[in-house]
Amino acid sequence: MPKPSSAAMTRVLARFKRTDTTSFEDAWVGMEPTFQSEKSIKKWQKMAAEDGGEDAYFEDEYMLETQKDVAKAMVKRFKGALDKKEDWRCFAAVDREEDADPWKVKRQNLHFRWDDKALGDFEIKLGLDPETFEYSIKPVPVAWFYDERWVRFLEEIVWGAPLSQGLAPTIAHGGCQFSVSAKTFLTGSLLADDIADKLNHPELSTWIMDWPNPDDRAFRATTRRFAAFRSVLDSYWAGGFHPQAKGALTAESCFLDRGFGPVPAPPPGMMDPKEGPLGEARDVFQTNFGFGRAVRLQAQIVHPGYWQAAHPAEEGYRADQIMRYGEGNLNRLQIAGEWHVKSGKPLEVQRAPAPEQILDSSMLATEASWENRAQMGRTSARDFVEAMLLYLHRARWLAAHPHPTVKATLLQDQLLGGAEETLKKHAPKALERLRQEARKLNLDSSRGRLKSEWIEPETLQWTAWKALPAGERGAVAREVVTRFVEYVEEAASCDPRTKRGDPLEWHRHRIHPSLWKAILDARIELKPEVRREMETFQERRKELLARRPVFSLAGLQPPWEG
Repeated sequence: MPKPSSAAMTRVLARFKRTDTTSFEDAWVGMEPTFQSEKSIKKWQKMAAEDGGEDAYFEDEYMLETQKDVAKAMVKRFKGALDKKEDWRCFAAVDREEDADPWKVKRQNLHFRWDDKALGDFEIKLGLDPETFEYSIKPVPVAWFYDERWVRFLEEIVWGAPLSQGLAPTIAHGGCQFSVSAKTFLTGSLLADDIADKLNHPELSTWIMDWPNPDDRAFRATTRRFAAFRSVLDSYWAGGFHPQAKGALTAESCFLDRGFGPVPAPPPGMMDPKEGPLGEARDVFQTNFGFGRAVRLQAQIVHPGYWQAAHPAEEGYRADQIMRYGEGNLNRLQIAGEWHVKSGKPLEVQRAPAPEQILDSSMLATEASWENRAQMGRTSARDFVEAMLLYLHRARWLAAHPHPTVKATLLQDQLLGGAEETLKKHAPKALERLRQEARKLNLDSSRGRLKSEWIEPETLQWTAWKALPAGERGAVAREVVTRFVEYVEEAASCDPRTKRGDPLEWHRHRIHPSLWKAILDARIELKPEVRREMETFQERRKELLARRPVFSLAGLQPPWEG
């Protein structure tokens, strides 16, 4: 069999990393699939509880040898594909090397080489994280994900190798988050619209694409958090971030991370209710960039996951980084010359502009991104690819239907910002118990600083869910499923693939099985399209559940049980 042409994959390489190519066709994605074993999970849990154990974990023989074994398996699989002339052998060769990540933790790097050496290498990095083995694969042109050869490559190499070594994706111990090029979301009003869409669809991070957990906390998780996001969106549409209202941003604004807040009383005429910011391209960029930086400092920072644990000496919980623990993260919305959010090294220092230069898109860091964190582990490359493309197709739909109105109330709010009221009404004793437990947890996590009965919203969600009467629980479940089905169908209308098929085929397994049980228990009316989905789940239950990752390899009980 002749070697398949790589032209379709290489022709995008000259454009996709440029900061001035903002179309969806020129977007890129960063992938972080994770895999675990029972041993890796229990090893972290045991070692992290000991003095010096966290550092020792990253030097542990089992962790490093398993990491190396997976990397070797990737090389072996790819070389086997070359020998067999598989049609998915996208590259000409592969080499493996060992280096260290920014924290001096050993890492395996695979360099996949093209026939044309001038194109450089494509790198896949495999590192360690608490409980898990984590890939870093970026940037990847979005165009590749529409190429079946690339999807097969991911299946055989990125998923196949760890699975062959006894690792597996899970819900509780890892995820499959991804990031998308920030440049793609800094045109029109797309970034603001995407945030509004997240507020309108909290089910994505709590019931569908992920599960309620502090790493990926929903933007609508608490009343104050929801209000903070709504406030910054209101300021955006009022024109409060427009440079003609507040003055031009400069590179210094970014270097010192200041001056991004909105003006309180902007003059009219800054924004078009459908097109977003008015003016020249730089005005649009500055409005959206400044808005994104303000979201980070004024909304993401309100009740993020682990906020009680923020401490300057905690690598994972530094006060300037704690806001990343949410369903979306803009911490990497940066320009060249700013400090890397993890390593602390300057980004592309050779491109760093003078501080007094007026901010424009040419300064954007090459790998500036908008991170989608609310993604549980994925059981296959196809599962990941379809989840990621669903998000991008939804973004295309938002670009065609801008400025969605944020819904002030949803039935799901009974489990989110209104969860305490739900428990006051239906389970007051449970609420009192949670408050007592929360006081101790807050003291412990804050090193004794926070004397508060503030309860984690994820704990509240499950307790409120179980406390709701069957009819009300069924109504919430119906809302979740109905809104997700609509979400998928709207996104599918903007899928550029010519052969689309059933838009729900690679998404119906994402609907949490507890939702169907609640609907059946309540015996409530359903829209025809939702009833079809329920019947399909009942008919194909075993097959669809097999597409979902296990909750835990270490015996943790799922919170929806018990």
